[in-house]
Amino acid sequence: MKTYYFAIIILLTGAQGAHAEICEEKFIRLMTERTAKEPTKIFVTQKIKGGAKTVNWNYQDGKGNWLTEIVEPANAQWSMGFNNVLYSSMDKGTTWIKVRDMGNQNEAHQKSLDERAATVENASCSEADLDGVKHETVEADYKMLGSFNADIHDKFWVNPVTSYVPRLETTMKNTAFESFVVQLLEPAPNLVLPMPK
Repeated sequence: MKTYYFAIIILLTGAQGAHAEICEEKFIRLMTERTAKEPTKIFVTQKIKGGAKTVNWNYQDGKGNWLTEIVEPANAQWSMGFNNVLYSSMDKGTTWIKVRDMGNQNEAHQKSLDERAATVENASCSEADLDGVKHETVEADYKMLGSFNADIHDKFWVNPVTSYVPRLETTMKNTAFESFVVQLLEPAPNLVLPMPK
């Protein structure tokens, strides 16, 4: 009889381990594939501990180009990455000034995400309502390596029918900095970024 109970415990433990592994794999996939593959607009709210809140719209064309439109503070400069060149605008996108060549930022960004994926731990998957719709939540901790050296916690909200991620929450901490960011994502099939001029 003891052998039977021991076998049941092993089976239950193994099932829990397999579930945790599946959840971690799901988190890593969401984290490393987060770059928009289709035109997307994102409403971003960032709260920095001891600092001001910032609000912006980020538009991504799915080809690696993007534009950040600052909503708050209203007088802050906008920025845009277009064909691997960084631009800025102080007149709400009417004119743009070239800041610098960025090289292939998409490759560098993907490499950074892959490096962070190797540090993922404490993955957890659950369910929660978002705007009246039940979503799967997938969250975990990981590290940003290099000079910034931060601990990060991401929480993805995944629509179980479409697999779309309409919400992403990120907490980032290091010895001198702490922030909480909420991104609200939605498809933008008719998005056209301006040509910098």
